Amino acid sequence: MCNDGQTLNICDLNEDVLEHIFQFLPLRDLDQAVRVCRKFYSTISCYVFAKLSAKLLLTGHQRKSSTNYGTDRNVIDFSYRRRMHLFENWRYGRYRESQLFHHRTIYFSQVILEKRWLYMTHRGQLRCHERVEKDYLLKNRASWTVGREKDPDVSCIVTRRQVLFGGRIDGTCFVHDQSNQCHSRLRLEDDVITSVDFEGDLYVCSTKSSCTSFWRGSVEFGDYRLKLMRRLEEPYQTVKLCPDAGNILAAGKYHDRSKEALRVVDVESGSTTKLDSPSKAIYQLLWKDSSTILTGNFDTTMRMVDIRAACDVAVWTDPYDASVYCLDYDGGYAVLCGMKYNFRVNLYDLRVPKRCVQMYFPSNKFSQYSPVHSVAADSSQLFVVTDHDLRILNFNARGTETKDYTWDLNKWLY
Repeated sequence: MCNDGQTLNICDLNEDVLEHIFQFLPLRDLDQAVRVCRKFYSTISCYVFAKLSAKLLLTGHQRKSSTNYGTDRNVIDFSYRRRMHLFENWRYGRYRESQLFHHRTIYFSQVILEKRWLYMTHRGQLRCHERVEKDYLLKNRASWTVGREKDPDVSCIVTRRQVLFGGRIDGTCFVHDQSNQCHSRLRLEDDVITSVDFEGDLYVCSTKSSCTSFWRGSVEFGDYRLKLMRRLEEPYQTVKLCPDAGNILAAGKYHDRSKEALRVVDVESGSTTKLDSPSKAIYQLLWKDSSTILTGNFDTTMRMVDIRAACDVAVWTDPYDASVYCLDYDGGYAVLCGMKYNFRVNLYDLRVPKRCVQMYFPSNKFSQYSPVHSVAADSSQLFVVTDHDLRILNFNARGTETKDYTWDLNKWLY
């Protein structure tokens, strides 16, 4: 009651006081309180739910890192409360599975996920599928393609702002600019190209057994031209230029007996530094930020390496001793790892060392032991490439079955 004798209603409180009160309510009570009035709705939605959902794995809306892997890839703009619900589905394994692009012959495709497009390789062709808000958020028919299936197989692909750079098994590369409808095919090496990347006008490609080359790109009369800048007599399985500082290249070898498979290369000088991350083989690596690298390794680990200290910061080991074939990073705290066996994908939280948050096992309809060759995700969907098809796990679907494997993880950890 106020000093003048008037009764004070809870709706008369300002938003700061209401926010403080609502912070003590559990989610179930907040879901009820949000329906009371417009003031409760705006306060809970804009302040309480916003803070609770800010740092969630995969569905959080915190400020992303500046790397290419932290960009927004959501087709649907989810509300703060919906993001919390989606995180619960990720956490407890609630999803609906669909299968697309089945092929009987084993082939290792690669996928790249953007907000509007999904890029997927198949044999010698690169297909671009438009993403929409229905039909599993993906159109089955490709909107446009690059190359033909009869061309030499595409072994690697990377994209930046509608420019695609890919390598093939015959040593040729292609640069495709969709915005300017420009396509160029170049022969760079006489070996299988295992990895490519580019930042600005700097292009890099590595081969299976011979070398790693740096090129400067330019456009002449509507065609891309690459001029050789430097060649290193070291082949790598995976290479990635640092997006924040394009003069640093992270590189991982397919096999190194001395367990020094992770290297950092200075682009300007060509000098190579071996990092103290004891791995015999690195299948894929990503930049977390300008000083931290995430690696997927043959020795069943996912490692976070600081290049300033030149050593591991944290190590996550697979509970079932399977190698890590591929990685995807959400730009915040979540890392998805595609494993060697049983179509399995592991979800890790970078804030929680040594622990696996959840595992996802797509159905073994055509094969029982397929590795995950490529993985990509946004807040509501997980794209998994197997030997014979593309699996889509939709965490935004209703009436889904729970497939929770955390109980098994807890038994393994303790």
